[in-house]
Order: sequence, then C-alpha cells, then structure tokens
Amino acid sequence: MNNPFILSSSLEFYVQDKNSIPLSLAAQDLAQDIFAVTGGLTETKIIPAPPAVNGIIIRIIPEEFPSNAIENYRLHSEKGNLLFIDGSDTRGTIYGIYAFSSDFLHVSPSFLWSQLPIRRLDNPCWPDIQRSVGNPAIRYRGVFINDEDLLTGWEIGGPRHTSYRYYHTVISRNTVRRVASTLLRMGYNLAIPASFVDIRNSEEEMLLEEFSNRGFILTMHHVEPLGVSAFGFDNYWQARGESHSFSYFSEPDALREVWRDSIRRWTKYPEVIWQLGLRGRGDKPFWEAGAAPEGDAERAAVISNAIREQQQMVWDITGDKNAVFSTTLWGEGSLFSLMGLLDIPPKVITVFSDNCAGWRLQDDFFLSPNQPGAAYGIYSHHAIIVGTHLAQAIGVRDYYKLLTTAMATRKLQYAIFNASNIREFIYGLTATAKITLNPDDFIPETFLERWVHEHFSTNQKEIQQCYIDYFDACEKNSRGIAVCNDGLLFSRSIRALNAILSGNRESSKGNTSKGIFLDSLSDMFPDTSDTDAHLILLQSQEESMARVQKKCLELQPTLPPSEAGFLYAQLTYPATLNRCFCRCEHECLQALCSFQNGDDDAIPNHLLAAQEALKEYEAAIPEYLSGEFRHWYDGCVKIDYRQVLKILEQLLENKR
Repeated sequence: MNNPFILSSSLEFYVQDKNSIPLSLAAQDLAQDIFAVTGGLTETKIIPAPPAVNGIIIRIIPEEFPSNAIENYRLHSEKGNLLFIDGSDTRGTIYGIYAFSSDFLHVSPSFLWSQLPIRRLDNPCWPDIQRSVGNPAIRYRGVFINDEDLLTGWEIGGPRHTSYRYYHTVISRNTVRRVASTLLRMGYNLAIPASFVDIRNSEEEMLLEEFSNRGFILTMHHVEPLGVSAFGFDNYWQARGESHSFSYFSEPDALREVWRDSIRRWTKYPEVIWQLGLRGRGDKPFWEAGAAPEGDAERAAVISNAIREQQQMVWDITGDKNAVFSTTLWGEGSLFSLMGLLDIPPKVITVFSDNCAGWRLQDDFFLSPNQPGAAYGIYSHHAIIVGTHLAQAIGVRDYYKLLTTAMATRKLQYAIFNASNIREFIYGLTATAKITLNPDDFIPETFLERWVHEHFSTNQKEIQQCYIDYFDACEKNSRGIAVCNDGLLFSRSIRALNAILSGNRESSKGNTSKGIFLDSLSDMFPDTSDTDAHLILLQSQEESMARVQKKCLELQPTLPPSEAGFLYAQLTYPATLNRCFCRCEHECLQALCSFQNGDDDAIPNHLLAAQEALKEYEAAIPEYLSGEFRHWYDGCVKIDYRQVLKILEQLLENKR
C-alpha cells in the first residue's frame, strides 16, 4: 500500500463531531501547526462534509475499534491526498491529532515553554501514513498544578479568597490554556488545575472550565475531598454571614452541607474523579483541630467512615453508580495503610504517594497487601516545595525505574504527577506521559536521544551527556532520595541562619519532633544530622554541578541563539542554581557549627561566602527571565533566595 500524503497549499478539514469543544480546539491546533511548519504556505479550511480529495478527515468511530477500546486512535492516508485521523472516543481522536503533529510535523508538545521556534519542514510529504495505538497502560494519567506562585505571578489572573499568604490570584485564562494544551499534547487526560480550588469563586471555576473544554477529566487534591478545602469551607459560611468550625467532630453537619453543595456544583462537568478523605487545615491531620480520638486505630476508623459517607453522598446526589472515586494515602494515611488500619470501600482507587521529589514510593505501596479486585494508583512529584521547585532534578531513568517497578507491583489505574509551575519540568513531564501510556515502548536512552534531536540542531552527543551528568549530580541518601534540591537547600540555609540569629547555641541541628504525622514525612525531610557527612555531600554536588555548568557554557556559543537559550534554561541555569545553593547551605551550616562551638570569629567569613554564592546565583537569573518569560519570577514567594540574603545581611550587620 502506498498512499502518499502531502501538505499542499490548501487543505480542507472535516471534523465529524462539530459540537465537541475539545475536538474542535485540537483541530484548530493542528491547523496552526501545519501553517507553522509550512511557513504559512498551507491554508486550512473547515468544511461541513468530508472532502473527496486533498483533506484531513477527523472522526470518532468506536464501531471500528475493539469493544473495550479506550483512547485508541488510527492514522492512515488514502488515495486523493487524504489523511484520516480516527479515534475510538473523543480523547482517542484528539491524541491522534497530536500524534500526527508530534511524530510527523515534529512539533514538540512542550514548544510553548521552550522559546524555540517551530521548525519548517523542507518536504512535508510522506509516502504512506499508517499508525495505530491501543489502550494506555494506565487509564488515568494526570498532572497537579501545585505551589503555582510563578504561574500566578507571570500573568496576573482574577482574585482568590483565601487567608493563605501565598495565594491571592488564580492563574490567568491565557496561561491556563497554555498549560492545558501542553499537557494534552503530551498525552495526559486528568488534571487538578490548581491548589485549593474553590468552585464557588467564578475566577477559580474558570480553571475547571478551561481544562474540561480541552477534554480533561477533573479531580481534586487530597487536601480538598469532594472539592472542599478549609478555605472553601470558610468562604461558604462567610458568604452566609456565619462562622463554623472546620471539623468533622465539633460541627459535622456544617461540613456535610458544604460537601453536598460542592458535589452539586462539580456535577456539571462531564468527567470527574471524586477525591475522598479527611484532612485538616494546612494539609495536616484532621485531629489537630481537637475533639478527635487519641488512638491510631480510632483515628483511622474516622477516616474510613468519612470516605464511605462521602462516596454515598456522591451516589445520592448525582445518581451515578458508575462514578469514579479515589483516596490518596499521604502523611499519616500512608502509615495507617501500612498498619492495616484503613478500610477503603470497593470501587475507590487507592492512591499511594511518594512523599518526596519523585525518587521512591513510600513503604506502604510495597508492603500493604494487594486486595482482590481493588484499584490502585500513585501520586508522585516532579515538583515539591521542600525539594524541586525552581529546578528539575529527577532524571528519566529514575522515573522509568519508579513507574515500571510500580506497575509490576500493582495493577495501576491512576497516576498523577505534581508539576508546580510546568516550565521547569517539561522534560520529565514529557517522559512520564509516555511511560504511563506505553512502558513497553519506552527506553530512557532513546527518549533522551530523541529529545535532544528535536530541540538541538548540533552537538547532540555532548548535550545528551550534559543531561546525564546533570541528573547524576543530584546526590541521594541510602533510601535513594536526593537530599540537596533547591527547596531543601533553601529551607536548611534559613534554618541554620535563624538558629544563629536566635542567639541560642544549643539550637537543634535537625527535626526531632515525633508523632505519626511527622514520622510519615521522613522522606520529605531527610535526616542530615551527621553534619560532617552532609558537608561532604554538599561539596560533591556543588563540584558536579560546576562541571555541568562549565560544559553547557562552552556549548552555548556553538548553538543558534534560541537553542542556546533553551540549553541555558534546561541545564546551565539549573546547574548554576544548584551549585550556588549548595555552596550557600555549606557555608551557612559551617557558620552554625562555629556558632554552636563558640568560635564567633569564624562566623563572618562563612556568612560572606554564603552571600557571595547567592550573589553569583542572582547574576545568572536575568538570562533565565529573558523574552516572554521576563516576568517569570515576579510572583516567586515560595523559594525566594532574597529571604536568605536578608538574614545574611542582618547577621553581618550584627557582627560589625
């Protein structure tokens, strides 16, 4: 069979389901991609009936796919210069559209974040197109936009109504559309569009609308079961001139009323996975509000009862006995699961979390029994505030190992990835989308080779090695968790400096708090109490990152300007950030040791060295904020190096 297809000067588009907003938006994207790769030589026109020649025909035809087909698609060219993009369902057809764009037009799914121009095709002609894809390995594949201070500060959106000091605005509509289209192109189908979404605020509901319009399934974070966070609960009652306690014990009926109202509002969206569970304020255990049982078994029983009650509420209000539910085992939930104390109802997807920046799932995932007929999922972090927020650190090999091990351990139906502000993590997000779609067709080395080939025109072998060296530079502890990422380096530097500022020479070097909740976070806050060993680790990572930075700076002048900028954003800048933050913590920790040992004369030199490291980092920032991303750090509040500089300046002033 030889049915060539060519992007001629005029193509006619036929979209079978004209009323499908997600399908129409994807078709518009394809038309724009064709226009871009042909340099504007190909104009496209939507017509009401299938063209006989010279066209692209986009169809949803479930009858031509297996009866159990989910998100299947088929691309095939036919005589008359016709390309058919067929899907078993709406998303299958959409993924077929983006597969043609990515695999044949070579438009990168992440092009909106790379600042790289779409490359023109010299000869946009293919002798024959035949491509088909079956069911994804994992049914639900999602992204959580969390700790989104950069996205909200880059382009200001509408107001939010929370008392949380980090969230005053939502992501703007234009930015949401950019995020949603990127994640859809990558192959994700599930989204938590932001932290603490309050559907009663129209500005926040806009986030749900935009993702739903793209064809995403919507879900909620574990801190907001049934779409209700503590902030949303407060807003609901404040709007009615009332005040109630956010407690399942002291005022359960007040909480139940808000749950029911939220369910009614979320039901308007065609596909929702209902998050069940019980959390307290600030993503802490519910019992911290008081008036709760003392024992672990009793507390776990309360969570189990709340989950069953929430599930029944959804059934009663929606009438949908096929509704999909999930509950996320994070914090104390992971330990309760490991202890066998939770009773999760059938048809609720049990989602295990990693509790660190993506390198390993917690022990409960591996040690909790596999229940017959139970559904399982994972929640993992590309980004996390106490870890990777300003710079990627999880390599493709790490994620491939984590995901393939997870899929071999349990039959996964669900995988969601915390991705924060998107821009820093497009490399890893592209990889995890592909792995969760089809791990059997994924080879980490091949993925890296293709990524570099798609984004860089020269020096590809050297750039591949820079990627490898960068991720290898991230030092890991005995549990396989990297312990020197930007969020941890930042927070530990501040903690050391504040200890000196306090004047207490007996200040603790580590977190000695006990309790089931804090015990559950040991991977998130790794032990660094062996100061000498930690100083060696910091120096090793600093030196490794310096070598990556040096090599990337040597390569940049050999690349076209846009590619040099992308290499800077992908590797040079993150390596610089890591190197400088490692040096900063190293010096802050030495200053603290000198302080605790009564060697006050040594403290200023360490403080000055830490200040110098951050000033060097500061000099590297403007190039990262170039072009359309010049305001990228306008809203940077969660990992803000200026906080460390301020304390350093105060301490140095005190020493003068």
